[in-house]
Amino acid sequence: MPHRFGRPDTGSRVLTSFLDEAGRLHSFVPPFRFTAFFSPEDTLLCACASEAALAHARSQRRMSAWSRNTMRIAELTTGSGLVGLHLLLVESGSRLTGLDIDPTATDIAARNARLLGLAKRAHFECADLWSDSTLSTLSDAAPDLIICNPPYVPEPEQEKLKIEAGAGPDGTAHLMRTIELAAELRPKALALSWCSLSDPAKVVRAAAAAGYYPNSLLIVAIADGEYSGSVHEYLRSLPHAYINEQPETVDAVAPDGSGRFAYLLMAGDFSRREQPDIEIADAVENICRRFADEGLTTLVNPRAPVPVRTWILDRWDELRLRAFLHGASETAGVSA
Repeated sequence: MPHRFGRPDTGSRVLTSFLDEAGRLHSFVPPFRFTAFFSPEDTLLCACASEAALAHARSQRRMSAWSRNTMRIAELTTGSGLVGLHLLLVESGSRLTGLDIDPTATDIAARNARLLGLAKRAHFECADLWSDSTLSTLSDAAPDLIICNPPYVPEPEQEKLKIEAGAGPDGTAHLMRTIELAAELRPKALALSWCSLSDPAKVVRAAAAAGYYPNSLLIVAIADGEYSGSVHEYLRSLPHAYINEQPETVDAVAPDGSGRFAYLLMAGDFSRREQPDIEIADAVENICRRFADEGLTTLVNPRAPVPVRTWILDRWDELRLRAFLHGASETAGVSA
């Protein structure tokens, strides 16, 4: 009897499957709850970047006697709270402040914290990133690390997307606000997620202007989704939205024939340091442009002044990842 969620084919021979990183999510199977819109690939990528950013925040912090075991973390657009709660499991004694504009999300996140035995170290609030009260809340929290895995789909003027998807005309609205807040709060490190649809170099340049530079970049090639696919034509009109519509690339990310284009999920761990000699934003844009022009092979050992890790997550492995998170780990074939 074949596995219910087994692959019908062997997958890409060019890039490693991102499913190999799913073991770090073993604590988040049922009865852990997700919000109505949950993107496991974005969340997993942000968790990977956040682990690296946490290490940089820890190494840069001057520990006093009273704070030696307390690393303060803030997660913006927290959703189910998964990434922040993951770090609480990684870093004993750390504390989390999670903010989300959706009250249902913060209720779910608080429930998840109780489920994991982390309620005493996690606090969730319903908050608009652009409100004055948000800056006040974060100032009181004094985070060493800020995480943001936000909505990232560029939003046409005539088409308002749902709150969990749309992020302004170029898809960077929440990230730009997060970087503004970081410039005020001066945490030791940032973990940010974005994508090749959403002016990827702009994100890195804005972070640099605030004094933060990536230590590493993480990239996953995926197929278009519900919201990104709905603005396909709009993306074609944007000068800094990088998609690949070549049949061989689309077939690789969507072997079931459901794809219209491929694009790149991206994440980085940033820390405060002196300006590097090489313009990292240019390297990020070049990686995205080459992928859009030439496809998956450009992601094998891409040229960049910082370490870059690359994967692919096609439709079949995306299904297996979702099956695993909803409690079907044996049939999904996900290992620790």
